Amino acid sequence: MPRQRRRRSPRITRRRNRTRNTNMNPTSTPAAFGIFDTALNLDTAVRDKAMQRHQEITEVLTRAGIAASTFLQGSFARKTMLKPLKDVDMVIVLSEEFRKAWFGTGKGGPAAAMARLRREIEKHWPDARFDVDDKPAHALQITFPDCIFTIDLVPAFADANGGEDVFIADRELDRWERSNTRTLRRIVADRNKATGGVFVHQVRMGKSFKGDKPELQGLCGLVIESLCYAAITKKMAHAAAMVAFFEHAATAVMGKVMDPTGVDDLAEEWTPSDRTTYSKAFATAAARGREALSLAADGEHEAAIEIWHSVFGDPFPAPSAQTSAQALAALTAGSITSTGRAVSSRRGAQPNRPARSWRTR
Repeated sequence: MPRQRRRRSPRITRRRNRTRNTNMNPTSTPAAFGIFDTALNLDTAVRDKAMQRHQEITEVLTRAGIAASTFLQGSFARKTMLKPLKDVDMVIVLSEEFRKAWFGTGKGGPAAAMARLRREIEKHWPDARFDVDDKPAHALQITFPDCIFTIDLVPAFADANGGEDVFIADRELDRWERSNTRTLRRIVADRNKATGGVFVHQVRMGKSFKGDKPELQGLCGLVIESLCYAAITKKMAHAAAMVAFFEHAATAVMGKVMDPTGVDDLAEEWTPSDRTTYSKAFATAAARGREALSLAADGEHEAAIEIWHSVFGDPFPAPSAQTSAQALAALTAGSITSTGRAVSSRRGAQPNRPARSWRTR
């Protein structure tokens, strides 16, 4: 994949999810993760609207003879996007009749392609506006009055040798850059299938974790997706998958972090300080995740849920509050969790060691 400049890439988006589920009090860890998962899903009506507009644009551009085909790319296409949906990336594979005039460096092709796309869109959507929020190097950004999201049209030429790669436009550098975005989408889909369809859900959970941690804001969504791809290779319960992700990430960020296709090192520009900061955040989450797994195994689900809530923040539901009587009963021979909850299990972060009763000799 070609290197994308920050904020200009149609491929990478950064989103924070602040949906609150603290009014729900699940009694089991799987139920809590189910609520969490649902909270991260894109709104169905908005997603359907995006797919409808994608189809409409495809029909318009193919009828006009500009597009040979189109396909979606980015986290929306890979189903790893957190809500709210703010942009949809469409790759427009241009008709071959334009290759001679537009393809190559320094020929003005990327700008010409975007201008042609704009003229055709304006014919069918006169109220559409262009490059309002941003002017991406690789895409023509379209704002429609009936959509709460933008559509980014990425002009591209197919690989003349018949390969899976495409060559996408860069209007800033006036060139066409090789991109394996279709390979990335296929590989992620294959991993999702291999995990019984849970992988993309777990990637969204990883992205939500990143969004709740200020110290991780330097990481793009594709980094989280790549770390999850390396750590989650088979079907796993959400809690176990998140621990595997945190444990892997804590060490992986100290070295190369390859995207799922194995082409780009996404960490090559990180400083040693960045790496240490990222590693600490993931290591802390891994330790708490392991504690939560142990407590859930001992039947202390509310304590485990409380720990997961501390890891993920508001999108993850909170447990019922512990009463004073419950705390006193648990303290008799149990332990205290990392969140300060008393449990009868001895596997909390702070074992409770009752002192010997005072007596005279």
